[in-house]
Amino acid sequence: LRLHPCPRFSPPGSHPAFPRQLAASPLPELSFQSTVTALRTRIPPLQAAASRAASGEERGGVDEDEEDADLDNALTKTRRLVECAMFASVAGLAYFLSNSLAIENYFSCFFPLPIVISSLRWGLEAGRKTMVATVLLLFTLSGPVKASTYLLMHGVVGLAMGTMWRLETDWIASIIICSIVNIFSQLVFHV
Repeated sequence: LRLHPCPRFSPPGSHPAFPRQLAASPLPELSFQSTVTALRTRIPPLQAAASRAASGEERGGVDEDEEDADLDNALTKTRRLVECAMFASVAGLAYFLSNSLAIENYFSCFFPLPIVISSLRWGLEAGRKTMVATVLLLFTLSGPVKASTYLLMHGVVGLAMGTMWRLETDWIASIIICSIVNIFSQLVFHV
């Protein structure tokens, strides 16, 4: 095995006419409007930003208020989604650990609470999302039997309780209705 040496190249020398050419031709002065026009032709996604910057004084506070409202709406939706995911993960982890440690009988009354809290804070759609996410998480961690057990014994009860309390139903009536739903779900599950 024989290695050949790599040839050495010297960097090219500077051309003598280049510095003279730079000195002879000054840079053109561009106005703001010509720069904006050049940006619009070269980079189309920046067109809206450049036009907003060019006509900043002409626009009033109405557009800024609409943008702030859109931003607030987007942040609220994001916060709702994150809270639903966090409640679902807490409910799934609590149910999974209680089944693994065989302490389900002592803490089973608390398993519907994340669904109820999500329903009370963000509405019934958020409660359903939390319940579905919890069931899917348990399906992944524990299998279909534990997921269906949670759905029938705690998910439906939590959703019914959250619905009753969100609609501001009387406490006694909501407890009676949720107890009936719980008894019915246990009968369906154990048969």
